[in-house]
Amino acid sequence: MATQDPWLGRVVAGRFEIESLVGEGGMGRVYRATQRGLDRPVALKVLHPHLAQKEDLCLRFEREARTSSMLNHRNSVTVYDFGRWEGQLFIAMEFLEGRGLDRILLREHPMSAERVVFFMSQLCDVLSAAHRMDLLHRDLKPENLVIVKEPDGVEVLKVVDFGLAFLMEGERDQRLTQDGSVSGTPAYMSPEQALDRALDRRSDIYAVGCILYELLTGSPPFQGTSSVECLAMHLYDLPVPPSQRSKVPVNKVLEATALWCLEKDPASRPQSIDEVKVALHEAVERPSDGAMLARALEETTRRRDARATAAGIGPKTGRSERQQLATGLVVRVLQPAGVDFSESALTVLRSQGATCTQGERLDALPGLDGDETDALVVDVRTRAKAALDAVEAWLKSDALGGRPVVIVGPDDDMDAMTRTLSIGAADYVPESDLAKLPTKLSRAVKRAKRR
Repeated sequence: MATQDPWLGRVVAGRFEIESLVGEGGMGRVYRATQRGLDRPVALKVLHPHLAQKEDLCLRFEREARTSSMLNHRNSVTVYDFGRWEGQLFIAMEFLEGRGLDRILLREHPMSAERVVFFMSQLCDVLSAAHRMDLLHRDLKPENLVIVKEPDGVEVLKVVDFGLAFLMEGERDQRLTQDGSVSGTPAYMSPEQALDRALDRRSDIYAVGCILYELLTGSPPFQGTSSVECLAMHLYDLPVPPSQRSKVPVNKVLEATALWCLEKDPASRPQSIDEVKVALHEAVERPSDGAMLARALEETTRRRDARATAAGIGPKTGRSERQQLATGLVVRVLQPAGVDFSESALTVLRSQGATCTQGERLDALPGLDGDETDALVVDVRTRAKAALDAVEAWLKSDALGGRPVVIVGPDDDMDAMTRTLSIGAADYVPESDLAKLPTKLSRAVKRAKRR
């Protein structure tokens, strides 16, 4: 028998009587409650207990919740109250009877250009108001956009969790390195947010581009088998134009607008959400206008090294594409879950032009059946002995077909370094020298081909 939820029936802060559980997510649980005295339904979000243990976070919560409560806009959820009660943080908001945009996408895609513009214009309106207050959302995604039908049948978009997304910032490392397929935040995260850089309104604009892209195609612009791989795609891969992914014709101006918002360099995106709204309306007012499309496509075909430089971890400005040391290489990267994105071999290799696939299992030979894979990179920073045992077995059996193996390991593990050489791996790259991985890998591949 399921355990009774201890919150059901309680009266939070003497005002909110909890009636039923609505849902549970990364920040906590959401209940339907009734506000006593006013007799109105509210959505009461009770945040995870550990969030209330940090005093600085609680102060920031109060500051941002107060700012969010001042965002009096038709397309934002109204915040009624917030605070701490019995050691836990809570926030009471307008209760919405509607459907998430993610659910609408599943059932009603494809949408007409007019309906796409109608939804996205409302999102632009509320973001414009929030950005004027220096309030960023930080976690825009279809799940956080609820469509409510008014009595006259008009669909109103409501943005939820303004001012709360920052609470997830401290949980980002765990969330971005989880095993399994990518869903939620990583699929809508700007390159600068992936690198944990300072954010401004242009990061929200990038997320708007991801949402617009999904409205046009039915799926986000980048998806991977892990969160790290998805974030690497945001940093280095060009999005496939929506018209090449959609099974139905795509409005060219909406396509161009999505690609414009998805620029890697924030300076190349729209500089305000109001610019995005103007572009959206051109899609229905002048759908055949190709000027914006040409601009967007020209921007998105800039050299890979310029995009990597904009992200802050690529080659220096002015280096030509041919000087990217891993350009043209197809590499299989085996690294365990939990590797920080900025310290990932996958990130470094993609920044130098390599095409990478990723795996985590060391108990079976990775998929190298085809001839495309040039080399294997194995990260042994957390399981050196087991990983090197597996590599030794592969090399002895010639299962790799002569492909070189480069090991990435700790700086001070002399056993791992000497074992790498003794089993016949091509090279060992200490973690402090990870930037040299493309050079060493390229040389190893050349040596293997000469043999």
